Amino acid sequence: MSLPSPETQAKVASDAASNFVDHYYEKLNRRHKLAEFYVSASPKLTAAAITPDISINGHHVGSVAEAEALWAKQGQPTSYSVESFDAHPVNPHYVIGAPDASLSDRGDKLSIAIQVAGVVKYGKGEDGREQAFNEAFMLVPHWEAQGPKAPRGMRKWLVVSQNFRLL
Repeated sequence: MSLPSPETQAKVASDAASNFVDHYYEKLNRRHKLAEFYVSASPKLTAAAITPDISINGHHVGSVAEAEALWAKQGQPTSYSVESFDAHPVNPHYVIGAPDASLSDRGDKLSIAIQVAGVVKYGKGEDGREQAFNEAFMLVPHWEAQGPKAPRGMRKWLVVSQNFRLL
């Protein structure tokens, strides 16, 4: 088998990014737990010593729980609005923690870079203060979410790296 074509890579990256951005920021706005979006949710990736690398405004955050605590301190309500995002395939054969390292032409072993731009609003209505933000993510395959016996509703791509910056 061969690597996925450039067209397949672009389609998989675009679809994965669109799905990720929609669901991630919806959960962030509703103050739901975000752990399911990160590599720490995958036993196969954590067994391979892969942990999420999170940076918020230039400060390294040690875990998803610490990042959630920082977001919770922002006060209520906080609303993130995505104005644009871009996605690019990075590695068509990402196999760290993979149960099967054989080549695949489906794009299911693709790592993906996502760049997001938007506005975060602190407070409600006219009293709210808006500030632009930029965020970069690197997503990798969630091995437990692949295959015919994968549980329904599992994220197919997980965050391995995240860099959030207020502008």
